[in-house]
Order: sequence, then structure tokens, then C-alpha cells
Amino acid sequence: MSPSFRRLPVPAIALALALSCASAAPQSEPSRPAAPAAPPAVPAARALPSPFAMPPTSDQDYSIGAQDVLEIREYQLKELDVTRRVDNDGSVTLPLLGKVLVGGLNPQQAEDAIAQLLRERELVKIPQVTVNIKEYVSRRVSIQGAVDKPGLYPMFGPKTLLEMVGEAGGLNDRAGKKIIVQRPYAASGQDRVEIDIEELVYEGNPLLNVPLQPGDIVLIPYLQEVRIYVNGAVRNPGMYKFPVDQEATVLQAVTAAGGATDRANESRVNVVRRNTDGTRQVFKVNLNRVKKGKEEDILLEENDTVVVPESFF
Repeated sequence: MSPSFRRLPVPAIALALALSCASAAPQSEPSRPAAPAAPPAVPAARALPSPFAMPPTSDQDYSIGAQDVLEIREYQLKELDVTRRVDNDGSVTLPLLGKVLVGGLNPQQAEDAIAQLLRERELVKIPQVTVNIKEYVSRRVSIQGAVDKPGLYPMFGPKTLLEMVGEAGGLNDRAGKKIIVQRPYAASGQDRVEIDIEELVYEGNPLLNVPLQPGDIVLIPYLQEVRIYVNGAVRNPGMYKFPVDQEATVLQAVTAAGGATDRANESRVNVVRRNTDGTRQVFKVNLNRVKKGKEEDILLEENDTVVVPESFF
């Protein structure tokens, strides 16, 4: 009977063949056991849109933007030893040359553009131009929404989403369930990605901690809530907010208000609702039967008022 085989990883196959050949000759020592099988491959993680590749890591990878400050020098022309701020149209005005478009170029490309103009105008035969970025004004990321300190934050060196959100003070307790990262200058259809906050922060998925680039806009939408008013014989009457996706019921609203008092008549609870057309509806709820599972708990809507009356006996 021919032997049966099981599939082994490459290193294990090689070792098994060597042991098989060795078994044909006399053995003075017992053969060594086969190497353990390689661990199963980890499933590939969810890919992210292509614009969220690693950001520039050096000046030469950085695209010059509006309001950046450049130090420009040509070693044979004192007039071109200047510091200039990039205009909003992406240009700098230089002595002898006038306006030179540098927006969107990296420093090396800006050097080449200036050198080309110097040659064309026969100002310098072999130009030696250097362009250094003195202030990275355009290298900023906008963090907006449910963070402690929303605003514009400078970005020096590679930064990830969590690092930049941390610089804005972190998420506050009004944050919703997602983070939106927008890249205004990315190719069409590749300029937006939505990231699940729970998966990023609480499950720690590293692939969702995307690298950011200057000009990115990070928006943390506020948690959407509905306002419910609870009045009458409850311990803490007032307005209560519930997440939109957490369907608020009468029992939940009364519980949020501290529960009914000893004088409450829970069998005659009213829900008052104002419709968009101005009409008013009143729904009767027997909260005692709801608690026993004998009656359905009514779902509440934005601005509903739950009134728990007092008992007269």
C-alpha cells in the first residue's frame, strides 16, 4: 500500500525528504522529528484608498504651498540672496526675474525652474540655485468637530491620524462613531475616507491609523442626538439626550430621569408629541404593564415630552 501524504510547509517537506533518504541506510541514532508546520497566514487587512499613502518624509518630497516662506540663493548673484513668502497664486517675486511659479513644486524643482530662467535670460551661465523652506505655513492639518481644541495644526515630519487628533486634545465625549479624512488635492474619487472610531481607538486596528499629509482636513462629526423632555412625578425632571441610533423609549426616558417617585401613577403616563404641521398628539402608556412585558414600550421622537402624573390615592 502506498503511503499517504499530508501537505507540509516548504521547510518541513525538505526535512521530511532528507529523513526519508536517511532511513534507507543503517541508522545509529534515532531520526529527529519533523519541523513544526508554519503558522497559518494572517488574513489580509482591509485596504485603504490610495491617497492615504505615506506622507513626505523630507523637504525634497514636500510640495511648496501658499504662504510658505522660502530662502532662495544664487551664489553668483547677490540680488538673488532673498527670503520670500509664496503668494496665494503659488508664485514668488524675485529680483531680476519677476514672478516665478513655485507652488506645487518641491525645492529641487523650484531650484531647476529658477536656474532655467537665469539661463534663458543670460543672467548666469551655470546657475547654482538653492531653495530652502524656512516656514512650512502650508504644512498644516485642519482638525475640526468633536475634539477639545479644534483648529489648524502644523505638521512637521510624518504624522498619523491619532497623533494629529491627540495634538487637538483628543476626542471629546460628544464624538460620534466615525472620523472623516478629506484630502482636497487628491485625485477625483480618492479624496475621502471614513474611519470607524471604535475599530480605530478601542479595537486598535493599525491600518485605520492612516498617515496624514499637509492640507488634509480631519472632521470628527458630533454624536447625533434626540432631545426628550421628562416631566411630572420623576426624581429628576428635565431634558435628556439620547443617541439617534439608540432608540429611546418611554421606560428609558423615565429611567434617565431617575425613575418615578413614590407618588407617581405609572399606569397613566402620557407622551405628548408636536408634529411638523403643528398638530399635537397624546399617547397613553401603562408603564406598569410595560415593565412586566405585557405592553409595548413606545419609541420616542425628537422633542417628545413624557409626563408622569401623580397618583391621587
